[in-house]
Amino acid sequence: MSAAVGRVLTDMIRVPGVVAVFVVSKDGFIVEKAVGGGLEVDEDAIAAMITAVYGSTNQLGEELKMGTPDTVTLEYPGHYVLLHDLGGEHMVAVMAEKARAVLGRLRYEIRKQAPRIKQSL
Repeated sequence: MSAAVGRVLTDMIRVPGVVAVFVVSKDGFIVEKAVGGGLEVDEDAIAAMITAVYGSTNQLGEELKMGTPDTVTLEYPGHYVLLHDLGGEHMVAVMAEKARAVLGRLRYEIRKQAPRIKQSL
């Protein structure tokens, strides 16, 4: 991981409730990551699924003539997953525990840190 991207992802993983942050290429590969303790995932599968979900929401926006999404929010019983387009060939995915995370704070942090991540890639 580059030092600059590492600092940004470390800042994001410290946000209350955040358990993982992935920078994913739009062709389905993890470029950078920060994963909190205890989270075990198949990173290759996660990257592929993130790309597929984002692609589907992109197609939906085109079909509805709404454009491309900035941030996609997925809500599960105990977790949030937020996908944010960094422009170009990358996106960031943030996974957080609902019990400890504040959705507004997650959205704020993604928008705040996205330019830093993009610049560091």
